[in-house]
Amino acid sequence: MQKFLLSLLICAFSIVSYGQKRKKERFPSYFGIVAAPVIPNNFIGAVHTELMDSSGSMTTDFHNKWGFTFGATIRIGLSKNISLETGISQVRRVYNVGVSIPDSNIYDNQKLSFVNYDVPLNALFYVRMTEKWYADASLGVSITHYPSDVQDSMLPAPQKAIFIQGRRTASTYFAFNAGVGFEYRTEKAGTFFLGFGAKVPMKSPFFAVSILRQSGTSKQLSAYKPVDAGYFTIDFRYFIPTPKKKKDPVNKPIIE
Repeated sequence: MQKFLLSLLICAFSIVSYGQKRKKERFPSYFGIVAAPVIPNNFIGAVHTELMDSSGSMTTDFHNKWGFTFGATIRIGLSKNISLETGISQVRRVYNVGVSIPDSNIYDNQKLSFVNYDVPLNALFYVRMTEKWYADASLGVSITHYPSDVQDSMLPAPQKAIFIQGRRTASTYFAFNAGVGFEYRTEKAGTFFLGFGAKVPMKSPFFAVSILRQSGTSKQLSAYKPVDAGYFTIDFRYFIPTPKKKKDPVNKPIIE
């Protein structure tokens, strides 16, 4: 899957390079970087995901903390007010997992990090406000890939171990994207964008799992629950300046 994502990015970059070499191109294309904090919320996701085993003895809370995303982005001009945006980003999601078993006087917590790769395909619509300022709105979908499940462990008491896991529902799935923002365009310094975005997975990307095991016995406590993983972002994008095209020399008659 990583090879597929890399190939997709190379193809998109080739489209931009080809478009910039066309002599009669009206609408330029840009290459840049994107960085954003990942903000959990209860509107399109869940800040807390609580799960309990069947006996009600063990309670686990997956507390979604702020994460981060960083990557490359490509904008392909289609018309005066519409562009196509794609690219690839690495997204790091962070959860603080707390486990409590009151009967055994066990209260422990551990951090669990998820890393996934995101390839968006967005339609971008913008309105010119002044000579250099533009208002933007975008809508589209993403291909999101989780390379693997994640797991960590805690040893809260002798001969007892708690395993916390994030088990993928699928390695690759789709999500909806939306965003709004403003950008400042300059010929020499490039384009600067600041805005807000939202990502809503079409299904729960993974299960939250907790398991208590005791040495010397086959008995264990276990709980699992799907996680709503939608999130908001505060997006910063920077696009490098597009090289100016050289004008064709004027054909002049040869005077001997």
